[in-house]
Amino acid sequence: MSYIQIEHLNFTYPDAVEPVFSDFSLHLDSDWKLGLTGRNGRGKTTLLRLLSGQLKGEGRITCNLPLRQFPCDIPDPEKCAYEIAESIAPEAELWRIQREMALLNLPEETLYRPFSTLSGGERTKFLLAALFACEGYPLLDEPTDHLDGAGRACIAKYLSGKRGFLVVSHDRAFLDSCCDHILSLSRSGAELVRGNYSVWREERDKAERADRAAKEKLESERTRLAAATKRTADWANRAEKEKFHLDKDAGIDRGYLGAKAAKLQKRANATKERRAKAEAEIKELLKKEETDEELKLCAAPFYKSELLRLNGITVKFGERTLFSDLSFAVNAGERVVLSGGNGTGKSTLFQIVTGGFSEYTGELYVPKRLKISYVPQIYEYRGTLQSYAAEKEIDEGYFKAILAKLGFDPRDFTRDMRLFSDGQKKKAALARSLCEKANLYIWDEPLNYLDVIAREQLERAVLASNATILFAEHDSSFVEHIATRRIVLG
Repeated sequence: MSYIQIEHLNFTYPDAVEPVFSDFSLHLDSDWKLGLTGRNGRGKTTLLRLLSGQLKGEGRITCNLPLRQFPCDIPDPEKCAYEIAESIAPEAELWRIQREMALLNLPEETLYRPFSTLSGGERTKFLLAALFACEGYPLLDEPTDHLDGAGRACIAKYLSGKRGFLVVSHDRAFLDSCCDHILSLSRSGAELVRGNYSVWREERDKAERADRAAKEKLESERTRLAAATKRTADWANRAEKEKFHLDKDAGIDRGYLGAKAAKLQKRANATKERRAKAEAEIKELLKKEETDEELKLCAAPFYKSELLRLNGITVKFGERTLFSDLSFAVNAGERVVLSGGNGTGKSTLFQIVTGGFSEYTGELYVPKRLKISYVPQIYEYRGTLQSYAAEKEIDEGYFKAILAKLGFDPRDFTRDMRLFSDGQKKKAALARSLCEKANLYIWDEPLNYLDVIAREQLERAVLASNATILFAEHDSSFVEHIATRRIVLG
């Protein structure tokens, strides 16, 4: 039987205040199709790097089979794909690589093309083929990043037929399709559930309901005990005073009053201890709690029902036509998703609408005074959150409150944004957009790098609003739940 054993693992980054892992222990079966999920910054990628040996921590990691990681460094991308496979997986036989490529719908001629000429989806599939052509346990870090829906479905189907792996992903439909165990990392440690994402979510919801009920009961008990503590303390103090202010001729036994005062003091101390225990239990429940507060998307109404119209838009790059004679309108209250494979022009279309690209023919109608809130795929982040809020002219306090709801650690509020993870950067962009009272929201793959909880928070916020949204996204669950209309490019 193959396994991975983690014992008393401790790891802290050099510039960090708190450890990522502290006395962390876990046993994993290598036959599990294991999905690894959790809030951004909880240590998912760090755990993969510790397992693969890229990072060194204190403690012990034992595994009785080779561990292989995706993605991996490509030393010379100008070499053909076959040579790349030889360098990263020298023990993989050619026929095995070809078999895996066929399972991933990757043409055999891909082997003989320069790796640099492959698309993002082709590179992902080829590296997975090379990895699974070798013996060992695969560690996969976000293999579906930037893949379109068809690419994600293909990889999910491929992985579902494999014996065992560990995959980091925030795509709910993907985790449902290919995983039989879910490992969630949270502030309180690790939670392992047998089943796919939907099973894990159901178990998590049950646990959260139980924790909320326990917390409410403890808070009620704490309030009652606070009053009881004060009452018994007052009684004990009065009894103690009576002991020293006796009328000698009253015939009252001083020993009796002393015993009474001692009994009341003991009762007061016991009540105080019970209150302290309730406080400790509430504190322990709060440590387990992951932020899942409701977000709000407050759109501004517009005086026209039609917010955007494109007539016959065509974009060409030399001999290549990106899209031709594209026409559609977006009306108030609609949530329109642009779908299509990678490279079909979704980001270019967003830039046309927002004024960032002018090399097109056709007509674009955007009403005057229409306020657009745009979240692009790529943005250069620099400075602190404070300077970012000032630059974007949004309320800093509200901006940071939204980030806190999205799981941001307050200690990150003063860090340079260039040091943020990709998930933190995307949360900053989305929090800024949520601060803006716009007539039209344009989001280009808003869920990239976001953890599962943040995805669900954003989904609920959109559904609870009357916002008009034009967006592109490959997370099929998000699209299925919020889109009111689909426009297919390509």
